Amino acid sequence: MIAASMTTLLPILFLASFWLWETFAPARPFADHRLKHAGNNLALALGNNLLIGVLFGTATVLVAEWTETRHAGLTGLLGWSGFWRVVLVIVLLDAAMYVWHRLNHEIPFLWRFHRMHHTDTRMDVTTATRFHLGEHLGARLNRLWLIPLIGASAWEVVLYDLCLLAVTQWHHANVSVGRWDAPLRSILVTPGMHKVHHSEIRDETNSNYSAVFSWWDRIGRSFRFRDDLGAIRFGLPEFPERRWQGIWGMLTTPFVDHPPPESDGEKG
Repeated sequence: MIAASMTTLLPILFLASFWLWETFAPARPFADHRLKHAGNNLALALGNNLLIGVLFGTATVLVAEWTETRHAGLTGLLGWSGFWRVVLVIVLLDAAMYVWHRLNHEIPFLWRFHRMHHTDTRMDVTTATRFHLGEHLGARLNRLWLIPLIGASAWEVVLYDLCLLAVTQWHHANVSVGRWDAPLRSILVTPGMHKVHHSEIRDETNSNYSAVFSWWDRIGRSFRFRDDLGAIRFGLPEFPERRWQGIWGMLTTPFVDHPPPESDGEKG
C-alpha cells in the first residue's frame, strides 16, 4: 500500500515542483500554447501509464517476488544484502537504461518509436513524460528479464524508478542550475547536459544517453557538451510541422518515413 501510494503521489509532486520552478525561473522564455503543449504530453503519458500498468504491473511484481524468494541473479550469487546491495541494483539498472537508450538511437526500428520523444520543440518538464507506447512496451519487456538477471527486489525497482523519475523530470525541465551544472554533471545528468541531447543537430542528439548517473556517457564515449545552451534548437528537422505536437501526430510518428538528415561526419 505504501509503495503504491509513493509511486502515485511522488511523480505528481515531482512534476508540480519542477513545473513551478520553470514557471517562476525559466531557463529560456516559454513559447505560446504552453498549457496545450503540456496537456498533450500529459494526456499521452496518462494513457500509456494506464495501459502499461494493466499489461505489466502484476507481471513485474511477480517476477520481482520470484527473484527475491529464489535469491536469483547477481545479488543472490554474490550474497550481498543491505546498503551495498541496493547501491549495486540501482547502478546496474541505470547502466541497463543507458544501453537501452543508446540502442533506441542506433537501431532504426527502435528509433522510429523513440524519435517521438525528440520531436518536442518546446522542451520542458512534461517532455519527460512524452514517450510512445511502443517504446514503453519494449522497455517493460526488457525489465522482465533484467530483474532476475540482476537479482532486484520489487522495492529496489520502485526505488530506482522514483530516482529515475525525479532526475529525468529535473533534466528535462526548462530550468538552469547555472555554475552548479558543471560539478553536478560529474555525477548526475543535469538540465544543461540533457539539453544537448535534445538538440536538432544529429551528432548532438546521438549523445548524452545517460538517465540518472552521467558517468555512463564518459565510459561509453558518448558525452558531449556546449556552453551556448541558449542557442540550442530542440526537435528533429524532419518533423518541423506543429501537427507532430498533437496527440494524433505523436501516436503516428513511428509510422511515417522521414529519413534523418546527414550527420556532420557524413557530409561532403
